[in-house]
Amino acid sequence: MKKYLLGIDVGTTGTKTILFAEDGELIGSAYRPYDLASPAVGMNEQNPEDWWHAIVETVREAVPSAEIGQNVAAISLSLQGGTVVPVDASFTPLRPAIVWNDARCEKERAEFISEFGSARVIYEKTGWELDPGLPVLQIRWLRKNEPEIFANAAMFLTVPDYVSAKMTGIPAVDPSDAGINQFYNVREGKYDAELLRFAGVREEQLAKVVPSGTCIGHLTAEAAAELGLSENAVLVTGAHDQYAVALGAGATESGDILIGSGTAWVVTAIGDKPDFDSALAQSVSAVPGLWGSLLSLSSGGVSLEWWRRKLTVQDGGEKIPFSVIDTEAEARHAADDGLFFYPFSGKCKDGADFSKGSLIGLDLSHDRFDIASAIMEGVVFQAVWMMESFAVKPSADGLKLAGGASKSPIWTKMLANIANLPVRIPEVADLACVGAAVLAGVGCGLYADVRDGYKKLAIRETVVYPDADQAAKYAKHFETYKKNAEALGNVYGI
Repeated sequence: MKKYLLGIDVGTTGTKTILFAEDGELIGSAYRPYDLASPAVGMNEQNPEDWWHAIVETVREAVPSAEIGQNVAAISLSLQGGTVVPVDASFTPLRPAIVWNDARCEKERAEFISEFGSARVIYEKTGWELDPGLPVLQIRWLRKNEPEIFANAAMFLTVPDYVSAKMTGIPAVDPSDAGINQFYNVREGKYDAELLRFAGVREEQLAKVVPSGTCIGHLTAEAAAELGLSENAVLVTGAHDQYAVALGAGATESGDILIGSGTAWVVTAIGDKPDFDSALAQSVSAVPGLWGSLLSLSSGGVSLEWWRRKLTVQDGGEKIPFSVIDTEAEARHAADDGLFFYPFSGKCKDGADFSKGSLIGLDLSHDRFDIASAIMEGVVFQAVWMMESFAVKPSADGLKLAGGASKSPIWTKMLANIANLPVRIPEVADLACVGAAVLAGVGCGLYADVRDGYKKLAIRETVVYPDADQAAKYAKHFETYKKNAEALGNVYGI
C-alpha cells in the first residue's frame, strides 16, 4: 500500500495540516484557528496546548481513514519561530507561551547593548537582529520578573521542540528555528556560551539542534493514539515557516528567490553562503548546504486592505471584491499618469524606512481604482527595490510568488514587468505544508533529498512572463519612484 506524509504548519493564528501520498496526490487538509492573548500593552501570549489540540484535530480531519492513518510514514513541521514556553521535566507548560511578536523586553534589550556594547553582536552570532520578542531576552525577563517560574523550569522550549516533545518525548529543533531563538550561533553550529550566560540558562535546558529533514524518532504510544496514527510513524525535523514555504515553492537552488505575499510581503533569497554584510536576517535554510536571507515589507498586502476598508466602504458596508479590483486596475496605469504610492513601512533612501504612507501625483481625473492601481504598483516597486539589498541575485528562471497576490492576475503581471523576470506561481496555496511534507519524505527515506522530494510531490506551477514594452515603461517609472522616495525621506526628516 502507498505510504503517506503529513505536512503541518503551526502558525501564530492557527494550524494547517495537509496529507499527501508519497507520489504527490493531495489526500486531505484541515485548519484550526486559535487565540492570541494580550494580557497587557505590548504583551502577546498563547496557550501551548492550543497548538497540540489543533494538530490533533487537523490530523484526524485530514486523514480520511484508519487504514491510511496506519500507513502515514512521517510527519514534519513548518513553525512560527521565536515563541518561548518554560516547561517542567514532563514537558508540561508552567505558564502561557510568550509569542515572537511580544514587546515587553525593551529594558532587557538595553541591558544587552550595555553589556555587549552593541546590538549587532547578536546578529553576527545568530543571524537575527536583537528583538524584544525573541527568547534570549524573554527568558532573561522571566528570570527577573517571574523567578519562581524560572527556577522551576526544566527546559525552555519553543514551538518546534515543544511539539517534538509531545510527539516523540524528544525535544528537538531545526537550525533555522534555533537561530531565531537567538542562543544558537549559526556560523559555528552550536549554542553560544555568552548568550546562554546573559539569559541565565544552561545548554541542557534548550532543545537539541538537528538538521532539517532528519528523523527525530517514532511517535510515542500516547501521541499515536491521540493522532490516530501508527507508532511506526516518525517525526522529522522541519523548518521555520519562511524556509518551509521556500522549499514548498521549489526554492532549492542558489539564486532562487521567493516573494511571500500576505499582510506583509516577505522576500526570501537562497544562496550558497550567508550574507551578514547586508544586515538582512540570515538562516541555515531547509536545503543542506544553502543559506537564506530574509527581508520583510510589513505593509505589503495590508496597504491594499487599508484601501478596501478605509476608502471604499461606508460603515457596515461590503468591501470591494478582489476580482473587481483586478478588473478595474487592469484598465488603469497609475505610474503612467505620474501617480505613485509609497507603503506605510517602505524604503526611502540609504536603507532607511518610512513610517508613513504617501500618494504622489493625485489628479482630479483619478478615482478610487487609480489609487488601487497605484497601491498595487507601489507594493511591487518596494518588493523589487528590496531585492537590490540581497547579495543573491535572481536566476534566469525568475521569481517564485506565493500568497494572496499570486491569486491576482494583475499583481502578478505587475511583478513580472517591474522585475522584468518570469514569475512562477505554485498551484498549491499552502506551501508551508508542502515544504514540511518534502522534509517528512526525506527524513523517513521515501525521497533521496529535498530536490527529489519536491519533484515527487509534483507541485504544478503557472508562469507569468514579462511584456517587453511594459517592462521598459516600468523601468523608467521605477527610477522616478526611487527619486520621489528620496524626496519624501527628506520631507519626513529621515
